[in-house]
Amino acid sequence: MASPNNQNSADLSVKQSLEAGLTALKARDYPRAIALLESVAETAADQPLGTRAQMRLVAAYTATGNLQKAIALCTSLTKNPNTQIKTWADRTLAELINRRHPKPPETPQKIPETPPETGFVAFEIGTELPKISPTADKPSADPKTEFVPFEQTSRQKNVKSPHIPPLPAPPKPPQVKTAESETSTPIAPDRDSATDIPEVVTPDTYELSWRNSGRAKSGWRKLKAMKLAGFWVEAIASTIALFFLTRFILEFLLTNINSLLVQLYIFTRLPFFAPIQLFYRDPTQFLQFIFGLLLASSPWLTDALLKLICGIEPLGGITLLKSSKEANRVIRSFCKQQNMPAPMLKLLPIDVPVAFSYGCLPRFARIVVSQGLLDQLTEDEIATIVARELGHIAHWDFAPMSLAVLVMQIPYMIYWQVTHWEERLSALITIELFRSIVKVLAALISAGSYGIYKLLRWPMLWVSRHRVYLSDRTAAEITGNPNGLTRALTKIAIGMAKNIEQQQQTSFFLEGFDLLFPVGIREAVTLGSAGLHAPLEQILLWDVSNPFRNWLTVNSAHPLMGERLKLLALYAQFWELETELELSNLGTLPPTKHKFFLFNLFNSIFRAGTNNSRAGTNNSRAGTNNSRAGTGAPPLLLQGAPFFGIPMGLAIVGVLWLIGGMFSRTSFWQLDWLWGDRSILWGCLPIGFCLGTLLRINAFFPDIPPRNVAEPSLPQILSNSETLPLDAQAVRLEGMLLGRSGMANWLGQDLILQTATGLVRLHYVSRFGPIGSLVPTPTRPSDLLGKSVVATGWLRRGANVAIDLETLRSEGGRVSHSGHPIWSAILAFAAAFWGAYIIFQGEMNRF
Repeated sequence: MASPNNQNSADLSVKQSLEAGLTALKARDYPRAIALLESVAETAADQPLGTRAQMRLVAAYTATGNLQKAIALCTSLTKNPNTQIKTWADRTLAELINRRHPKPPETPQKIPETPPETGFVAFEIGTELPKISPTADKPSADPKTEFVPFEQTSRQKNVKSPHIPPLPAPPKPPQVKTAESETSTPIAPDRDSATDIPEVVTPDTYELSWRNSGRAKSGWRKLKAMKLAGFWVEAIASTIALFFLTRFILEFLLTNINSLLVQLYIFTRLPFFAPIQLFYRDPTQFLQFIFGLLLASSPWLTDALLKLICGIEPLGGITLLKSSKEANRVIRSFCKQQNMPAPMLKLLPIDVPVAFSYGCLPRFARIVVSQGLLDQLTEDEIATIVARELGHIAHWDFAPMSLAVLVMQIPYMIYWQVTHWEERLSALITIELFRSIVKVLAALISAGSYGIYKLLRWPMLWVSRHRVYLSDRTAAEITGNPNGLTRALTKIAIGMAKNIEQQQQTSFFLEGFDLLFPVGIREAVTLGSAGLHAPLEQILLWDVSNPFRNWLTVNSAHPLMGERLKLLALYAQFWELETELELSNLGTLPPTKHKFFLFNLFNSIFRAGTNNSRAGTNNSRAGTNNSRAGTGAPPLLLQGAPFFGIPMGLAIVGVLWLIGGMFSRTSFWQLDWLWGDRSILWGCLPIGFCLGTLLRINAFFPDIPPRNVAEPSLPQILSNSETLPLDAQAVRLEGMLLGRSGMANWLGQDLILQTATGLVRLHYVSRFGPIGSLVPTPTRPSDLLGKSVVATGWLRRGANVAIDLETLRSEGGRVSHSGHPIWSAILAFAAAFWGAYIIFQGEMNRF
C-alpha cells in the first residue's frame, strides 16, 4: 500500500504535468501539449485533473486537425456524471460533427443608437433593454444549506441572446502584464471553434482569464452629452449638509465637555476644572473659516498628508511613458479639448493598485497613481483609469470631495494616532493604575473619533456614488475602451484584496481615503478575493438582478461593481464591440430614475411584497423566507423597519394630536393637553424607532443561538441573486482571522475572515454595544488575529457580504462572543424609555 507521502508526491507530479501541458497548449506547442495531457488523462482518469486534461485534449486534437480522436474523446465525456461537463461535451460534440458544414452567419441586428445608462437624471436614455428574468435557467437551492450551487454563466454555456446581435470573433489577445494572466490563463486556440472550453467551475480549479476584448476604432460615435446641472446641485447640497453636520457634532462635543467640567468643578472645587468660556460661543463663523481654508489649501494639505502616510513623490513623464504612452496622450488631448491646464502627476510608492484626484481648482489639481497600478495594469488599462480621474476634474466633483476627505481626516487621524501612541505609552508605563487610566482615555477618544469619521461620510455618500457613474462614462468616451476599464476596475479590486491578505489587515490609508478610489475597499474585499475562485459574471449576478439592490447601497460610497461593469458592457455594444464580461443581458431593467423618489420607493416595496412575497411555499429557500414572511411585511419595509418606525412614530403623534383636538372641543378636558404637545412629537420618534427595531429582531435573528447552520463557500454565497440581509441564514465558516491589532480594532472596525475561497467581513458588537467593547473583556476578537478560527453567525448579503457574529472560536478553545440580538433589544428598549422620559418631562413642565 502506498504511503501518504508517495501519494502526495504522485498527485503533485500529475498537477505539474497538467500545468506544463496547459502552458504548452497556450503556446500552441501542440505535440508537447498532447503528450503531457494524454499522460495526465491516463494517470488520473477518475479524478478532476484527468477530466480537465481530457477537455484540453479535445482542444489540442481539434487544433491539429485530428477530429477523429477529438470526437471519440468528446463522446466519452458525454457520459460524465458532472452535468456541466456533460453539457459542454454534448455541445462540443455536435459542433465537431458539423464542423465541415458550418451554418451561414446570422444577420446582425441593429445596435441601439445610445446605450442604456444609469438611473440618474443626468443619463437621458430612450432605449430600453428587454427584461430578462434573473431566475431563469437557475439551479435550485440546496434544501439543507439554502445556497445555490455554481451554475454556468452564459459565457460558459455559449448562449446567444436573441436580443443581442452576434459579434465578430476577437483578435488574438495580447500578452497581459498582470500576475493573473501571466501565470494562470488557459486559452483555447480558437474561440470560434469547438474548443471554447469552460472551466469546471469549482473554487479549487477555477482560473481567472481575460478575453482581452477590443476597443472602438478611431472616429467612434459619441455618447449623448451629459447634463451636469443636477449633479452640481447635489454636490453643493452634500457639502452644505457636511458643514451643518460638522457644526452639530462640534457643538455637541463642546457643550458636553463644558458640562463635564462643571460637574468636576462642583465635585473637586479645583480651578483648572472650570468650564471653558470659548466653548459656549457659536462655532458657525469659525467653521466657515476652517472649511474655506481647507478647500483653498486642499492640494498642498493633501500632498503633506500623503507624504506623511505613504511618501508620495512626483511622477515624472518618463516614468509614465514607460508604463503607458496612451495615458500621456489622453492627458494632453483631453486637457487641450477642455481648455484646462494639465494636472500635476504624483506617484505613491506602494504595491496596492489605486488612483485618485484631488485639489481645489483644475490648475491646482493632482492625479495620483500608485506603483502597484503601473505594475499590475496594462498600458490601455492605465489610460482608462487616468481618464476617469480627468473626468472628475472636468466635472468639478474633485473639489468638494477633496474638502470632504480632509474634514474626515481630522477625526480619522485622531483615531489612528491615539491607538498608535496608546500601545507605546502602555509599554512604557509600569504603574498599573496609570496604565489603566491611559487605556480608558485612549479607548474613549479613539472610539469617539472613529464614530465621528463614519458619521461625516454620510452626507457625501450620494454624490460619491453618482460621480463614479459619470467618470466611468467619461473614461469610456475618452478612450473608446470600456473593455479596458472593465479589466482595470476588476484588477484594482483584486489587487486591494491581495494587499489585505499580504498585510493581514486593511491599511489606514485604504480606509481613510476610500471615497476617492475607483473601487471601494469594502467591495474590493469580497469581489477581489472571490474573483479568483469563480467566474465574475457569476459573483456579480446579485449586483445586476436583485430588485432591492439600489436601496441597499445607501451606506456605500461606491455603486455596485456589477452595475458599473454592466454599463461598460452596454457602451461596448453601442460601439459594436465584443464585451469583456457578459453582463449586458443579465438582470433586470436599469433602475428607475430618482425623480419620483417616494413613489418609486413604496411602489417597489409593495409590488415586491405582493408579487414576490418570498413566503417560502413555492421557493426552495423556504426556511429563510418563512422567518421573514411570518411578519406579513414586505421584505424591504421589514429590512428598514427601525427607520420606517420613525414615520410610524409621527403617525402616532398625529393620532394623539387629533384625539387631543377632538377632546379640547368637549367638556372632557383631561386629554386636551395632547393637542399640539411638542413633547409627544419628540418622544414618539424614538418610540417609533423602538417599535421598528422590535419588529425586525425576530426576522434578523430567527434562532438564538443559530441552528441549521450551513457551511457555504464564498462563491456559493455570491451566486444567490435573491438574498437580502433580512434572510439571516445561519452559517459557519473556517479560516484565518485578519485585521488591525490592539485598540484600533476594539470596536471590530477591521475583522476579516480569510477562507479558502475568499475574504469575508465580520461584524462584532458587545452585548452592551460600543461601550461594552471598551471595557475589559476575557477574549476580544482582536486577541485571535492571525489564528485559525471558526466563525458562526448570521449571513448578511447586501451591497457587501458580511457575517453578524455569534461566536468566534479558535483552535485553542478560546471563544469570543458577540451580542447582536441582545444589543438590538437593549437599544430598542433604551429608545422607548428615552421617548417616554421626553413625554414625561414635557408633562411635568406643564404643571
